[in-house]
Amino acid sequence: MSKRWFSRMNRRRFLKLLPAGAALGGLSLYPPRLFAAPAKTVRVVSGEADGPSGTIDPAFGSQDADGARTSLVYDRLVTIDDGFTPRPQLAESWQSNDKADVWTFKIRRGVEFHNGAMLTSKDVVYTFRRLLDPQTGSPAKAQLTGIDPDGTDAVDDYTVRFRLSSAIVEFPRAIANRFTYIVPNGSTKGDLRSHGVGTGPFKQERFVPGEEPSVFVKNDRYWQKGVPLVDSIELRSIPEEAARVAALERGQVDLVMDIPLTAVDRLKRNPKIKVISVRSPFLLMLACWVDTPPFNDNRVRLAMKYCVDRQKILQLVLAGQGTIANDDPVAPWIEYGVADPSRKPDIGKAKALLAEAGHRDGLKVELWTSKAITGMEELATVFKEMAAPAGIEVVIKEAAANDYWDTIWLKQPFIASGWSGRPADDALAVAYLSDAKWNETHWKRPEFDQLIHQARQTVSYDQRKALYQKAQKMLIDEGGAFIPVYVNALSATAAKINGWSPHPQKFLKDFRHMSLAG
Repeated sequence: MSKRWFSRMNRRRFLKLLPAGAALGGLSLYPPRLFAAPAKTVRVVSGEADGPSGTIDPAFGSQDADGARTSLVYDRLVTIDDGFTPRPQLAESWQSNDKADVWTFKIRRGVEFHNGAMLTSKDVVYTFRRLLDPQTGSPAKAQLTGIDPDGTDAVDDYTVRFRLSSAIVEFPRAIANRFTYIVPNGSTKGDLRSHGVGTGPFKQERFVPGEEPSVFVKNDRYWQKGVPLVDSIELRSIPEEAARVAALERGQVDLVMDIPLTAVDRLKRNPKIKVISVRSPFLLMLACWVDTPPFNDNRVRLAMKYCVDRQKILQLVLAGQGTIANDDPVAPWIEYGVADPSRKPDIGKAKALLAEAGHRDGLKVELWTSKAITGMEELATVFKEMAAPAGIEVVIKEAAANDYWDTIWLKQPFIASGWSGRPADDALAVAYLSDAKWNETHWKRPEFDQLIHQARQTVSYDQRKALYQKAQKMLIDEGGAFIPVYVNALSATAAKINGWSPHPQKFLKDFRHMSLAG
């Protein structure tokens, strides 16, 4: 086991022993040399717990730190801007046939992998075939179901043709997800687990799953001239909110990608720190298994939704740093989103629904939560108080942040959770299609699946929009996801850092234009 000044558990125990407020004041939680770095190194902290399950293989990235690593090392054919519009990256251009079931991409020339090999169409074809191969076991497969791996071909060294099993009108946006970073032809799961070789702005110098920090150095041969602007980036995870804030305030780190809401006002008053808040469709939510009692009765699920006062959650949990949601994974300002008014709290209706479902004397449920994502603990606590007047007793079970996603998520029937914001199709597919690997609510409805698959093939914009919105309304009215708010993307940097802004998609990080003043 790697020796460190503080393991995650030691830091956690240490914080509990501190006097109130000490972690946020003058006490240093870390020996200075832990964060020592060259002058042009930016020290970056993720708030989501990392650990031995962390990876640099794009096919399996699930956590915030995974997203940071892949964004540093790799590029995709297509990226998305702040408005979720697809933009060229390794692809210079694309076009489809009239039916939108054949797409042709022109690949950028002169792009070099970190190992010196030149990017060609073969790398792109291999990447997508690997993601679709059942033997790979990537969660991407459920999102890329329209792609026929046998119909994905290299027309020439710089042209790739995707023959789809069914039309996908918005195919460029569909492939701009967290898994589709381009890897070298022939790379294996063993190769990519801890050794990333991409075309991205930084090269991996050190990454050992479960050890910190990860170190990435400037790619001097990056295809986009003039970037990146710093020599290296050190990446580490500090799940404990107080410790993240203390490290930033003492100048031990330069960028905290996820700051706690309770620290926003104080950090804004600090002239040595910049706070950046960006509207985001990031989901802070509770998720229950719709096939498991008592949640398998939709009247129980609706009763819980009617307990929720969304405006109060926005203020109590997010301190106003977000937007009210209506149990919809697609934010209303995202294309195809549903703009209907959110469900209002109605305790009388909640009690009536519970009585109809056979719970006239009330209901007792266990809710698992953690500090793994900022706000999850607070959301669970507030929900407990809001549900009590309806006769729902919520027993909160807290799990350690550093292994929440391994030991609780997808393994317990009622949990707090969070998801990066996504375009409509991706948001509806990644966790709600029947074969989705991350189907945290066990939502398996063939009619829902059909709506998504049909929308992908529908050329008419209005008809496509209607199909996506019908799918969303199914989740709003019957789903097991209680989504009261969308959370702003909140970051904080040292005042000397320029050119950084969190992306609304959260897992997508762009370190290319970040610089150090002076």
